[in-house]
Amino acid sequence: MGLVVETKCGKVEGFNEEGINKWFGIPYAKPPIGKLRFKRTEKCVPWDGVKKTKKHGNKPHQFLDTKLTDIPASEDCLFLNIWAPQEANNLPVFVWIYGGAYSIGECSDPNYDGTNFAKDGVIYASFNYRLGVLGFYDFSIYDDSFDSNCGVADQIEALTWIKENIAAFGGDSNNITIAGESAGAASVINMLAAPKAKGLFNKAIAESPIPGCVHNRNSTKLNMDLFLNVMKIAPGEVYKLKTLHADEMKYAAEYLLFNNCNLYPGIFLPGPVIDDLIPEHPIDAISKGCAKATKLIIGTNHDDGALFVKLENTMFPSSWGQVEKMLEINRCVDKLESLHQLYDGISQNEQMKELAKDRAFLVDSIKVADWQSGYNDTWMYRFDYAPRLTRLLGLKSVHGVEVPIALDNLGRGIIRRFWKGTSKDIMYKLRDDMHTAWVNFAKSGDPNRALEVFWPKYNAESRPTFIFNEDNRILMDPSNKNYEVWKDINLYTE
Repeated sequence: MGLVVETKCGKVEGFNEEGINKWFGIPYAKPPIGKLRFKRTEKCVPWDGVKKTKKHGNKPHQFLDTKLTDIPASEDCLFLNIWAPQEANNLPVFVWIYGGAYSIGECSDPNYDGTNFAKDGVIYASFNYRLGVLGFYDFSIYDDSFDSNCGVADQIEALTWIKENIAAFGGDSNNITIAGESAGAASVINMLAAPKAKGLFNKAIAESPIPGCVHNRNSTKLNMDLFLNVMKIAPGEVYKLKTLHADEMKYAAEYLLFNNCNLYPGIFLPGPVIDDLIPEHPIDAISKGCAKATKLIIGTNHDDGALFVKLENTMFPSSWGQVEKMLEINRCVDKLESLHQLYDGISQNEQMKELAKDRAFLVDSIKVADWQSGYNDTWMYRFDYAPRLTRLLGLKSVHGVEVPIALDNLGRGIIRRFWKGTSKDIMYKLRDDMHTAWVNFAKSGDPNRALEVFWPKYNAESRPTFIFNEDNRILMDPSNKNYEVWKDINLYTE
């Protein structure tokens, strides 16, 4: 496989590094600027000659104050990256969708480097999609000149481009696995339910998804009204957003992320909405077999909630007073006593962390696994290992800690810092288990082969769950008590 590849939009020239062929900054759509701002993605305009794709493209504008790289931010950000072995020919494809609360993230983040997947004989791809106000805020409820789900449209267009072009890079277009963590994993679940994404992939991996973070008109309006109030823009003047620089909207977006839960406890951050791209809630669509052609791995971290709960200004309820208000707003205050009993015996701070984990990540992931396992092969896991540093910080097996393990990037990116001071033997053992399972799944549709403990397929009756730890094991229905309390608590559904 040469470094000059002909795609449907034109030729691209990559580079070789560490024995791996790489193409960075390939445009997969028209730049969403000018008249295309707040509009859904349009297909890439073909170019003449050979486009040099040897450095990362612009990252999306970030709507939280976190600096991941020095790559410049721009609204012209719809680029993707590809890593491939030098002699790639009809190899399986692994596509990573970054997380970041639908507010931060970029495919140029070293945490998401694909070199080691390519060394394992898998073509790896990642792509940018619009974030925050530009990608996931739905102003179409006020003005139909705005489109909804722009970030979702980006994701579908990127997957379409990969499906149509990956064979030219040595990939098997009929063997594509999509994967992601947090909002990236939620995006994976959304792609399972999106009609326009059907047929673009065969397998999916969702690491700590937030399957419930898909808004109806009610919860969308609560969030958008709050944002406009902070911006001091009336709903009838929402058109003013079209000419503001992204940085002028960042403060209000950050305010919304950390204050909407104070006003409406239990509401999710702004994200995808129900519309023609996602016609019904993904969990409901999955229950009806919308993803019956897709094999799935889904799981959570033991302490997924620890990153999101503090004394105030948090994305999830931080006190029992907020929990009671959450239940009152949603007319299910009768569940309050059972929630108290569920988390009895630990400090209030720990109770809120557990509550956040159950509400956002665990229970809905179990629902997805229960339904999907009735249609196709499904495996469920829980990542329990807590590195030394996160134990010292009280975060334990915190949200996102498994990413450098799963992607075999312990030497790259910010998240690797979680693992500082942890025994290399333990890190490499966990990597050899989890990363190899992901590679096996991408290649064959089965995560087993290298695991010393057999990982059985999931079923909704016994719910076998693979526990990644120093000593792996299988637990049957390990979260049944939490699930039974939470399964009928429906928040912001009207």
